[in-house]
Amino acid sequence: MEQDRLKNILESLLFVSSKPLRAKELAKFLELDETEVRQALASLASDRQQAGVVVLENNGEYQMSTQPANSTQVKNFLNLELREKLTDATVEVLAIIAYRQPISKAEIEAIRGVNSQYSLRHLLMRGLIEKIPNPRDARGFLYQTTTEFLMHLGLNSTKDLPEFEKLVSQIKLPQTPEIKPEEPGEQKPPAAEEPVKTQPADDQETAPDQTQQATPPLT
Repeated sequence: MEQDRLKNILESLLFVSSKPLRAKELAKFLELDETEVRQALASLASDRQQAGVVVLENNGEYQMSTQPANSTQVKNFLNLELREKLTDATVEVLAIIAYRQPISKAEIEAIRGVNSQYSLRHLLMRGLIEKIPNPRDARGFLYQTTTEFLMHLGLNSTKDLPEFEKLVSQIKLPQTPEIKPEEPGEQKPPAAEEPVKTQPADDQETAPDQTQQATPPLT
């Protein structure tokens, strides 16, 4: 097939696809040689380098994505929508996966100290994370971010994420109030009974089951 015609077809398929596509899948569907398809994809990606929508390649998968030069505007626009639909706990789990991927559920819960099943299920439904086989345990899974996650943040790859240490250094922790020593003979008033605090209804995550051994957090 003529390369210009093939590139045109590939561009249409990538545009309408709801998920990233591999060259092997495209070659099988089009009944063409995989090498020919890879060359056409590379040429298409090169042609669209300066366009508002580019061809993103991530771990051998191809998908249409926004121009990295427009990442600030796209990120601010999409983060507003994304943040409105995710709870604080879900955002926390997503951040842990982004910086520690691939990571197991036990490791996530060891870092957070609470059961994270609700957040993981929600992130999977949103297509922001995915399960992959755990090479250390055939019965378990690891979690990693998806191309959809990169598109939401306007990034080309996870390497473009801010450095974790730099990100943390910009967070100002609240100062611990100074406790004055008790004067001799001074009696403290009885403490008022505080109401029992409950977990927010929008994220029913509880302390992880102690019977399940959790992997200690990575350092």
